[in-house]
Amino acid sequence: MNQHDGRDQNHGWVDPEGTDLLAQTLGAMAGGVDPASPTGPAAATSAMGRRVRRRRGAKLGGLGGGALALAAAVALGAGQLAPPDQAEVLPGSPAPAPAFQVQDGYQPPWLEWSDLTCGMPVDDLTSTAQGWSVAPAGDIYARTTDLGGGPSTSWGMAATVEEGDGSLDVAPVLVWSQDGVVVDLGPDVFDAPGAQSGPLLGGSDGDVAAAGGPASTCVPAEPGSRDTFGTPLPDGDYEVRAVAFPEAGPGERATAVSEPVPVRLDADGAHGPGAARDDEPLFGFPVPVQGHVSLLTLDRTTDLVTAEMTQLEPLSDVPMAVFAQCVGGDPEVGPQIELVLPSTGEVVGGMGVSCDGEEAGTEVGVLPGAEGGEVVDIRLKDVPDGVSRLWVSLDSAGPPLSRSGGPECSATGFEPKFDLDGFPTGDVATAAANIVLAAMDCDSEALIALAEDSGTELMPGSGTPEQVFALPEPGTDHYLMIAALLSDTRGEIVGDVAGDVTGDETVVWPRVATEEFRDSEEAWDEVVAAGLLTAEEAEAQRAHGYQGPRIAIGTDMTWQSYTAGE
Repeated sequence: MNQHDGRDQNHGWVDPEGTDLLAQTLGAMAGGVDPASPTGPAAATSAMGRRVRRRRGAKLGGLGGGALALAAAVALGAGQLAPPDQAEVLPGSPAPAPAFQVQDGYQPPWLEWSDLTCGMPVDDLTSTAQGWSVAPAGDIYARTTDLGGGPSTSWGMAATVEEGDGSLDVAPVLVWSQDGVVVDLGPDVFDAPGAQSGPLLGGSDGDVAAAGGPASTCVPAEPGSRDTFGTPLPDGDYEVRAVAFPEAGPGERATAVSEPVPVRLDADGAHGPGAARDDEPLFGFPVPVQGHVSLLTLDRTTDLVTAEMTQLEPLSDVPMAVFAQCVGGDPEVGPQIELVLPSTGEVVGGMGVSCDGEEAGTEVGVLPGAEGGEVVDIRLKDVPDGVSRLWVSLDSAGPPLSRSGGPECSATGFEPKFDLDGFPTGDVATAAANIVLAAMDCDSEALIALAEDSGTELMPGSGTPEQVFALPEPGTDHYLMIAALLSDTRGEIVGDVAGDVTGDETVVWPRVATEEFRDSEEAWDEVVAAGLLTAEEAEAQRAHGYQGPRIAIGTDMTWQSYTAGE
């Protein structure tokens, strides 16, 4: 196999044939989802990809259209890519909502002192606390914990509270309404007096976080249940109000209610109102890799603002580093980043960031809380209105190579073409993207896991996945072969396929290895351009058929086979 010395190095948005890869990528995505948007990486990852450590989206995005499509295929997951015959999905249209039934008249037990009930007209949700007022002070944001047991998402929003008679010893809550009716009264904040905290996004000194729970407190989990809830709000458009519960005297609580904020819920999270901005340079958001502890993203580039803070791993007793990238507004002015232990509210580190579009970082050492394996929140204070896109990550410190997957291998520095239009289904594209990313990251553990999960048949006599994907590579450039096969050649469904894909078919790369394309000049040229064969080797094989490296993936996303050639 040659080393790609003669490869065309045009890896920008336009490929050598003049095809706009960005247009192809966006055209293949249901709803016109931008892979650089936080609404993409928030989507569900495929089953094959859950054990794969993935590169930073920002790093991939800098390599060109193929890398962006590659990141999109993994981040969006199989169901997010539109198959060829799928009807168009209009951007901005929420998916059909699951069954959701508010229990009219139900009152959570912690609100029995009040007149607040589920299903009440929102016009009856009024302030009763003398002299108190509450006002929204920032964008709504998601706070997701994803530590291995499945993600759990709650909501938050900065709120400014003006004090009146009495005191406030609990956090405000977010009350949701739809079509003029209250559908969620917010979580129980009375079990934790004094549990007010600063918002994770926006606000000024003295502002507090209004809290929203992961499930509606107007839909008890079981008939007769009074304090167990497991049904999240369905997709749709809502009004959200911050409601505080000040105490005028012992046992005498009242309500202070803010003006409503429009919020859209969909599969990608909660979105507040914004104004589309197309005059700023864009960059991709990081895709979690091993060593990421927390990640915060903010996107104001569309007419829907999206923000999320995700806890990915607990702290460990290794040095940590903060990385950030921001664009929009005054390039010399940006928010202050704080690292906060949610258990105590203690600020344990941070940095400032300029919104000049450049990635910056600083080491913060071993953080307090590491000995107890605590999680860390990332908090942004005083976010300028001009900021259009921003991300912050807390990672284990180390050289960039260690953050992107592992030691060097034959695929180090490989630049993928990965055209999403070259795949028969989104499932196949997602499975292929997971394998390519693992190879590009020189991640032997991920490739071994993917092969073992699928029961991949390896070339005769090659040994186990541990032997084939061992590092350093045992004389054969398996990592580069796999990446080049799935990224730089086209696959073909083998057999007689009529009608819709059923999930029982096999896709083979390169397509010149199939009967249909064994005599195709274009297919032979693909394997030479991909570096899988030299021109001389290809000419010698034409008479008897392709004998070089090949790989097969089922339309059910299983990695069926791999051989380095005969």
